[in-house]
Amino acid sequence: MSVGEAQQLKVLKLRFIKKVIEDFGDDYLPIRKNDFESINLSALVSAILKKNKVQIPEHKLREFLVSEQTLRRIFEERDKETTFQQTTRNFLSLYIGYQNYQDFLEKADFSSKPKTETRNWRSFGIGVLLLGLFVVIGFVWKKKILSEPLKGNLSKVVFESTKAPITAKFSYDFSHLNFNRAILEYSLWGKKDTLELDKTKKTASVCFMHPTVRIVRLVADGKVLDSVKVVVPSDGWVSGYEEINYLPAEQWKKNGVAHIPKEAVPNAVREQSTYYSFIKKVANFDRNLSADEMIFETRLKNPVSEGGISCNDVSVVITGEKHKFLLNLTQKGCSHYAYVHLPNLIFEGKTHDLSKLGVNLDDFVRLKLIVNNRKLQIFIEDQLAFQTNYLDNFGSMQATYIGFKGLGSVDYIKISDNNKVLEEENF
Repeated sequence: MSVGEAQQLKVLKLRFIKKVIEDFGDDYLPIRKNDFESINLSALVSAILKKNKVQIPEHKLREFLVSEQTLRRIFEERDKETTFQQTTRNFLSLYIGYQNYQDFLEKADFSSKPKTETRNWRSFGIGVLLLGLFVVIGFVWKKKILSEPLKGNLSKVVFESTKAPITAKFSYDFSHLNFNRAILEYSLWGKKDTLELDKTKKTASVCFMHPTVRIVRLVADGKVLDSVKVVVPSDGWVSGYEEINYLPAEQWKKNGVAHIPKEAVPNAVREQSTYYSFIKKVANFDRNLSADEMIFETRLKNPVSEGGISCNDVSVVITGEKHKFLLNLTQKGCSHYAYVHLPNLIFEGKTHDLSKLGVNLDDFVRLKLIVNNRKLQIFIEDQLAFQTNYLDNFGSMQATYIGFKGLGSVDYIKISDNNKVLEEENF
């Protein structure tokens, strides 16, 4: 590979990574070297394709689809000379706004290419010593500034209501800090949002339109100084499509089953090759409901006839106070796309035997999760499909989410501990 081509591919990679971070923010951060196990790469690929379904024609998505392994290489080898197949180059170019890789080569600005210089090594040595001195001074000064009382500025959050939509008012105090620019940073359904802060003020407000669990960060001159989790409760179980479109209960609660009928979804959405629906509940759980000591049971299906795809999958996400649990069931034969994510542990179908998580989703399937003493067991139709131990606790339950490609159905949801039922919904 020529030097010119190597530089072009590096620019392409870095611009792609930058746009992913801008688009998805907290949902997929940290995206940095040697920290890839924290990223749900399969979900990131799906989110990238979903987010850009309007900008990138469907036939091009199919033609230029990238795998999770390719995506991993892009992040891992961001600082290395790498080569990619033409289809991958086209996809990365499409994502950052070009028609294809050739269009990127013709229109992109490569003027940031590093220049090779001849150094005066004596001056260079003196410069290194001075730089070291400045680094030490800077570290001491930074530590002095950031060690001043700031924690707690965002812990005082006042809500105007008890369920979504909610305006949250954050209190802060910058009078003792020296900085140029400060923001509140948060993400919402893959879009990274920020709110510019006025140093002379003491409060700032953000409106959260939908039930969610989000991390709001206080950032000054690019440094995260403090953060707080914001839990926006739902009014019981809620359901909708494409993440931000919610439907009234009478449209999806019928005959003891949670199901969105096709006629409730606009034609423009149904005509897409893939669209998404969900049912979830945020907060309003029993305050003693621990995600580490529970039995979660449900009965669900996701038939292709209801908008699912050939490997249509069902995602279950349980959000605890400290960590999330993620499970992806697939159609039988498609377990390559199955996964189980636990605190500090990731099991992917492409690298682990998750064949028992591939089931017939055209008919109702009973799913049971038993979590006890930091051990997870997954039962499908009363048969053990997966089990493992994990290290760190989830904490108290804050949200439960079931997502479908297409329009799935849920018969019931029941959450209990060893002694009693703590949450039950029969729709």
